[in-house]
Amino acid sequence: MVRHWKNYYCEQHLVRTQDDYLLCVHRIPDLKVQRQPPTVKRDKEYEARKGVEVIDNLDEFMKQKVPTNIGRHGKPVVLLYHGFLMSSEVWVSNVEEYKNLPYILASRGYDVWLGNARGNKYSQYHVNLSPRHQPFWNFSLNEFAMRDLPDTVNYILSETGASSLTYIGFSQGTAQAFAGLSLNSDLNKKINLFIAMAPATTPKGLKHPLIDAFVKATPSVIYLMFGRKTPLKLALFWQRFISPPLFVKVIDASVRFLFGWTGNNMTADQKTVSYQHLYSLTSVKSLVHWFQIIRTGQFQMYDEMPSRLPYHTVNAVADHIPPRFPTLQIKTPIAIFYGRSDSLVDFHVLAADLPSPLAYVKSVEKWEHLDFLWADGIENIVYTDIVKLLDHFNPLLQDMLLGEDIQQQKEGLKKNDIEEEMILSS
Repeated sequence: MVRHWKNYYCEQHLVRTQDDYLLCVHRIPDLKVQRQPPTVKRDKEYEARKGVEVIDNLDEFMKQKVPTNIGRHGKPVVLLYHGFLMSSEVWVSNVEEYKNLPYILASRGYDVWLGNARGNKYSQYHVNLSPRHQPFWNFSLNEFAMRDLPDTVNYILSETGASSLTYIGFSQGTAQAFAGLSLNSDLNKKINLFIAMAPATTPKGLKHPLIDAFVKATPSVIYLMFGRKTPLKLALFWQRFISPPLFVKVIDASVRFLFGWTGNNMTADQKTVSYQHLYSLTSVKSLVHWFQIIRTGQFQMYDEMPSRLPYHTVNAVADHIPPRFPTLQIKTPIAIFYGRSDSLVDFHVLAADLPSPLAYVKSVEKWEHLDFLWADGIENIVYTDIVKLLDHFNPLLQDMLLGEDIQQQKEGLKKNDIEEEMILSS
């Protein structure tokens, strides 16, 4: 997909995790022909019409004046991570080149990496286990946070020589970072900024009461329904079998039924293309983990000994309590982008569990979950702010050199003026 635009070098790397999964990571190290992306500035009148609200606390975070985070090639490093049931393809499936965040960042001089979680279409490999057998699929959000994320970050930093990187996550990609940073103090030193797009940590549940009741059922019910490997494999069949326009109608109807989303902020052409890259495999156990979080209302680790009662009751005496992810311990600066019409995001609950202050918060009134990947106008509403954040925490070497050149030119002109005045006065 990256090669479609013909101006980006693309590499594929394999990360071996500590538990021997092989994760595919895509990299855009440079452009074939250097050119700047179109300059897009914030349009406050446009944002006002979209119901945009901003909390900017960047003044409380020291601006990096010297690029200390660059790799061996003089580039700051950025890692983007996809959401639940997705792959790295979602970052590069916008129909217009500069509506794809990786291309904007690569054009500005960043070393861009796209991660893939274990089990998805690019990461179905293990040194000893086969995806045909159940043990391969024995993972949840715990492993995404404690294995995949730190091992991927360590590999990228080793490969590039950078001291730290910026992490940009979408949906579950934010959850694994919240969890991983809360548990791993060393990881906080390696991620200089965490940008959370449509952050999902404690979803309230689903719109339809019957489906919501099913989600909040005990895990044994879910395992009985889907088995213990991967869920919803039939979705891949229908994705390949029916035409893209019809598949768009199926997805739109499904998300409206489950989450109450309208999809009105994405164009028809965009849906036709991007929905073809929407679904990728994961484990039933990771699905059960999310259902446990929804059931308890706590951003917690996977419960290996859940209650045998079919449904959660407030009067039940707990024989054990799964530990919550201690997100208040995160040291990395955090920026959040969310939609106030996104049923999977409860910003006030999330913010209460995060250290204060947050570096930057931007919300859009009518935006839903998938809009932070493919909404019309995303380059104006979101990407301009992301570039601003990256410039604050990851100054580009060429920008610093350009600034020095301008300053030297000013000082030279000032010196020339002084010399001319001295000659005239003499």
